[in-house]
Amino acid sequence: MKLKLNGFLVLFIVLVTQISFAQERAVSGVVSDNTGMPLPGVSVLVKGTKSGTQTDFDGKFSIKATPSQVLIFSFIGMKSQEVTASSVTLKVKMQEDSQTLEEVVVTTALGIKREKKSLGYATQEVKGSTLNEGGANNAVSALSGNVAGLQVIAPSTMGGSTRIVLRGVGSVTGENRPLIVIDGIPLDNGNYNTTNTQRGAGGRDYGDASADINPDDIESISVLKGGPAAALFGSRAGNGAILYTTKSGKRGSGKSEISFNTGITFEDAYVAPRLQNKYGGGSSTTFENQIINGKTYKIADYATDESWGPKYDPTLMYLPWNAFDPEFADDYLKEKAWVAPKNDVDSFFRTGITRNNTLSFTRANQDSGVRFSFANQNTEGIVPNSTLIKNTFSINANSKLSEKIKVEGMATYVQTKGFNRPEVGYGDNGLAQKFYQWSQRQLDFNELKDYKLADGSQRSWNRIAWDDPTPNYSDNPYWIINENTSTDTRNRLYGNGKITYNFTPEFYAIGNVYGDTYSLNINERVAIGSQATPSFTTSTRTLTDFNYEGRLHYDKKFNKFSVNSFVGVNRRSYNFSRVTGFTVGGLVLPNIYNLSNSKTAAQASNYEEKTRTNSIYGFISLGYDDFLFLEVTDRNDWFSTVNKDVNYASFTGSFIFSELTDLSWLNYGKIRGGWAQAGNATTPYRLSFDGVADTPFQGDIRYSQPNTASNPLLKPELKTTKEIGLELSLFNRRIGLDVSYYDVVTTDLITPVQGDPSIGYNFALKNAGKLQNKGIETTLTINPVRTDNFTWDITWNFAKNNNELIELAPGLNELIIGSAPFQATLLAVTGQPYGQIYGTDFTYDDNGNKVVDSDGAYIPTARKSLGTITPDYNMGIRNSLKYKNLTFGFLIDMQKGGKYFSTTHMWGSYAGLLEATAANDIRENGIIVDAVYEDGTTNTSVLDGQVWAQQHYGLDAMSVFDASYVKLREVTLGYTLPKKIIGNFGDLKFSLFARNLFAWNLDWNGMDPEMASYGSGNTQGL
Repeated sequence: MKLKLNGFLVLFIVLVTQISFAQERAVSGVVSDNTGMPLPGVSVLVKGTKSGTQTDFDGKFSIKATPSQVLIFSFIGMKSQEVTASSVTLKVKMQEDSQTLEEVVVTTALGIKREKKSLGYATQEVKGSTLNEGGANNAVSALSGNVAGLQVIAPSTMGGSTRIVLRGVGSVTGENRPLIVIDGIPLDNGNYNTTNTQRGAGGRDYGDASADINPDDIESISVLKGGPAAALFGSRAGNGAILYTTKSGKRGSGKSEISFNTGITFEDAYVAPRLQNKYGGGSSTTFENQIINGKTYKIADYATDESWGPKYDPTLMYLPWNAFDPEFADDYLKEKAWVAPKNDVDSFFRTGITRNNTLSFTRANQDSGVRFSFANQNTEGIVPNSTLIKNTFSINANSKLSEKIKVEGMATYVQTKGFNRPEVGYGDNGLAQKFYQWSQRQLDFNELKDYKLADGSQRSWNRIAWDDPTPNYSDNPYWIINENTSTDTRNRLYGNGKITYNFTPEFYAIGNVYGDTYSLNINERVAIGSQATPSFTTSTRTLTDFNYEGRLHYDKKFNKFSVNSFVGVNRRSYNFSRVTGFTVGGLVLPNIYNLSNSKTAAQASNYEEKTRTNSIYGFISLGYDDFLFLEVTDRNDWFSTVNKDVNYASFTGSFIFSELTDLSWLNYGKIRGGWAQAGNATTPYRLSFDGVADTPFQGDIRYSQPNTASNPLLKPELKTTKEIGLELSLFNRRIGLDVSYYDVVTTDLITPVQGDPSIGYNFALKNAGKLQNKGIETTLTINPVRTDNFTWDITWNFAKNNNELIELAPGLNELIIGSAPFQATLLAVTGQPYGQIYGTDFTYDDNGNKVVDSDGAYIPTARKSLGTITPDYNMGIRNSLKYKNLTFGFLIDMQKGGKYFSTTHMWGSYAGLLEATAANDIRENGIIVDAVYEDGTTNTSVLDGQVWAQQHYGLDAMSVFDASYVKLREVTLGYTLPKKIIGNFGDLKFSLFARNLFAWNLDWNGMDPEMASYGSGNTQGL
């Protein structure tokens, strides 16, 4: 009995020991990719149970499991791994899985996350790191060259407007830019610059919404390229949409993180006209002799702002422009040699510096997450005395209140303060005009710095006479940047609030509120003593744009079938107002800038705009066995700007044929196709208009009729898109291909048609016209090398778009889009691509030879098309290399074709400033141009050099150039310190970057073709 008891005790002890060994305990570890970088967000699940967790920002996890249980690690784009929890500490290295790449989730219209494989339309994703590593200050311009079919004309660091076009121009008079959306918030991206600023006739560009997105806050970008992709947005996204998703605190990590990003950017003007250095200023090759204080001096023709003066000669002594002011004793009546200046135009500019600092804090636990960031951008422009300071505060939070309720929200406040943004184009304060169009070449810019006398009056080189310092045409450039200044302050707040209620796991409701609001205050000054009339102008713009949305969703899988669907409603309320006050007739007292200082009664104008749109829409996507998908959307809008409601629908489908094959070299293959309609809404107050109250005259109120008649039958333009596409992933994801072909037709173009002035209107608006865009987009990715330590990735983006204006209103064959300050005009012409540059051309004979008259001067034609601003194709090639912790990348951006007209080339030639006007001793020997006489014989007449140069004004083709270019758009170099060095720091990376380093293949080396346009409107290429 005793022995049996002892045996029972032994057995009991063994059982207890085994049970204790089988009890759960904490298992922790780190999950990384195949390069050793930690992977956040990896799902860790105990096999056969519902127990699971996710890795945190450092790839770390902790979970309870017995030694015999198996942990399943899964992550999008990686092979799932099963690891036995035999140890309390695990290190898991996951491997890429090309078979699962089609399961990647992307952001689509209305911010809805979808599996990319189910999409039947073209989208392209760009990682937020592309913006950060490239040192971009503008989140939109950074996309240039990175997205097939997207054309971006980017501003300088001083925050000008950004021109964006997807798949070509689709409207002659309406909006052509895609919708910009950040976390579901449609951002107003309106172009509120003056008409003169947009056509290059002076003024300042105060930027648009693209400048109010902090690149450091962006996690990813989805570009919805066409109607099928953006149909659910309705008319606002008829030109496509760019969706930005910001970084957020992801629930489940249970950790806090502080991140700091600092950088400095240097900017220089890298393309500028080449100026001649052989001749000085004036209209004659001789000096004026003037007796002053009994001595005879040589004096240049300072009243003429051209450089057809004497040839440089170091033995010639003359009195410079600054030798006539006794209070500057060192310069007074002091002669100097007639030579090229030591300090030329380039010495005026400085190296622009932009300092960026972003500090963010992220906190997340099992059920909530929050991220707060502050960013400061401080820019000193390349033009002296110009600055731009931007501060951005952003918060992004989410919380799971219960199993049924989840709330999310974000808010961003941006304050931008600009001082003295440079004036663009041909205007009184335009520096390019003063340097490259009208000037004198002997001017030393170091001497120009003494721009003001003790009494506050200006010292200008362009004095009316040696004894009259009044500026004839041009102010001293240092007077311009120090006295004729501007200030602007923009305060912007945008944000959203979202609540999700789950009735069941498949059936749930979403409520959203999106808001975008800003105010912009601008003050512009022209000082007493300037060549232009002294003035003060103040203006305020305010905007509010709110969207209220509700949706009911139903998502369900039935064996091999799946359904994703929702219905929704939306109300948009938009308000915009502008108030402007300006002095009249000059200013009474110097240095006092307010409206009460106006010489005569100051004037004011105001404008207010209010619109509302009510919408209902729906969506259904049906899938079969994860390889066949069909999607239908429909949206109905009731606009306050038109009298009838409008309806837009789309149909798309995708077939993943790789699911039906077992080819080892084919990892993924999909065919997609779609059809969609979307609108381009008209601006308000076009249905009816009662007149405008003008400034009173002698106490009587005046009213005026608008120049264009209203039309109560006006409706939005209609854009119909058909597209097909192919997606491939080959050879273990070494090669990827995405090809799209599209055909987009815009009908019901809103067109101003010539009216009868006798009835009070010059024009009437009508829905008439058709514009077509057909093209192909290709994105090719190649991974030539992939090892544990080294990877090399190549991305090639290519887009070719054929544009044609098929018809306008009956009897109307052309329509003026805009005009340059002089000569050239931009037209829409039926049967031709959008944007025909019209002007005078060379006369050619039947053999293609240019024809000259008996004097050897070109014979200009009547006004005709000199080419289109639409390019033949665009291309971008990105190379990304990584060796262990070192990264290197570069982006080449290319454009082929298109034309632009240069006012700078025209006037710079006319005024004798450009290099060609002094080449080959043209001024002494003249020039025989390569041409024939009207009878066909070879030209032998010697044409005076100045006559040849001044033919540039009057013969516009001489200043029209090919807009092709090849640019080294971006170079990046980065190094991430190893974890063993940085210890508890999550990540520490150093980067060097450069943007727009070089440009090749320029038709004229004096101008960047991208800078041949002003602002983001439809007037481009002038």
